[in-house]
Amino acid sequence: MTKRATKKETELRVAHAAELVADGKSYSSVTSLVAEKYTISRRRARQIASRAYLLLKEDVEEGDLNRPEMTAKILCVLENAMFQAMQKKQYAAVAANAKVLMRLIGLDTQEVNHNHGFRHGRTKTFYS
Repeated sequence: MTKRATKKETELRVAHAAELVADGKSYSSVTSLVAEKYTISRRRARQIASRAYLLLKEDVEEGDLNRPEMTAKILCVLENAMFQAMQKKQYAAVAANAKVLMRLIGLDTQEVNHNHGFRHGRTKTFYS
């Protein structure tokens, strides 16, 4: 049976994960590094990585940061994370980072016209 981490140990792990995120590591890289360093499950490491992202988000919201500069930095980090994930053939990480990137630059809000009709198979029936 493994010993549970204390609150202080968990805070140290989250702080370490936050440093990795701030250094530009991707979510999957942070998860792997935290799991390896502390010999914990990937599930627990993902929880720690998520808390690290929240910690950084709170820091950004509390600070008086220049929005265009932060946006530029985040763009670079996301592009770097996507490139590294592609090299490692971690396509799920590429997709996750691409989704965040699209959200950041506003491409996820494009409206799709679902009101056009389409014909199913060889029938003459149109569905909308």
